Amino acid sequence: MRISRSLVLASIACSLALAAPTTSAQAPAGAAPPVKKFRVLLPFRDGITFFPISTANQLGYLKEEGIDLDLQVANGSSAVVQQLAAGNAQIGVILAPNTLLGFAEGVKYKGFYDFLTKNSFDVRVAADSPVAKLADLKGKNIGTIDLTRGDLPLLRAQLQRTGINPSRDVTFVALGPAMNMHAAALKDGKVQALNLSWNNTVSVESVGGKLKCITCDSQELQLASETTVATDAVFRSDRRYLIGFGRALAKATLFAETNLDAAIAVMKKVAPQEHTDPAYTKVFFNAALAIMKPRQPGKYGMHDIGGWDRLQDFMSVPTEGATGMTTKVDTKQLITNELIDEINKFDADAVRKQAREFKG
Repeated sequence: MRISRSLVLASIACSLALAAPTTSAQAPAGAAPPVKKFRVLLPFRDGITFFPISTANQLGYLKEEGIDLDLQVANGSSAVVQQLAAGNAQIGVILAPNTLLGFAEGVKYKGFYDFLTKNSFDVRVAADSPVAKLADLKGKNIGTIDLTRGDLPLLRAQLQRTGINPSRDVTFVALGPAMNMHAAALKDGKVQALNLSWNNTVSVESVGGKLKCITCDSQELQLASETTVATDAVFRSDRRYLIGFGRALAKATLFAETNLDAAIAVMKKVAPQEHTDPAYTKVFFNAALAIMKPRQPGKYGMHDIGGWDRLQDFMSVPTEGATGMTTKVDTKQLITNELIDEINKFDADAVRKQAREFKG
């Protein structure tokens, strides 16, 4: 999982053709802020997984905040970190482990809006499995997409914390990207557990039935998941726009919570390939809403700083074949909630009314 400094520096020459943000003429006091372009990077293709950003854009919430969105997709969270380090974007959505590693390597950014409020990856077993906790996996096979994924070092550290040697006491099995193969492997006993992202869980359950999560209810295993960061320079100079960006995402999330069908109609324009099976789309969208549910009512984007500290503790555990995270960071310098009150200052009733009256 470690991001090498050479990769970060080399990304300056990345193939993305990237431009600096531009600003229109200054607006009078009290008016909407001048329009400014921001390049925002996603680690994965746009769609329901990142619906607050595209929904906010489609509904005009970002425009109301003076933001001209330039949404781009990078090849994973590490690539997002590299692009931000190179100055090729201003904002990015990044998985928490990569956020920590990049910061430890010297990349200057700050997490200002928590994107996911629950674990992005959890260990799941068949609904009738006797396995109830990680310690029960000793001697078992754990399925994953491949053996090079960034989620596995964290899982190894979690297993080791429970007394399981991840190199000898369990076997990781690469099952490939097709989720029907994961469902079949679990059903046939090829594996006894699956390490799944929240969105892949929806896919596996759609073909293989309900799964039981053995890491979801442990407070110790509730870790930072995925956040929205801005470069330090942008955080210092464009605070107003970052508040606006977060506010637009908060409003889009509330819109979807109020009228799921309306949000689905909006996102169908963005990612029509995700809408070929209406029943599945609704299940997927509900799962997205669940993992983005604010930790406190009306506090969209609020981080759990303790979750970042717990994540760093796990990532610092040496395991066989890996040294762990060697440079610990001050998470309070990386993650902030200082914009959250201002982000959540909007007319929630007006958003709910718009959602209920939405005609597409």
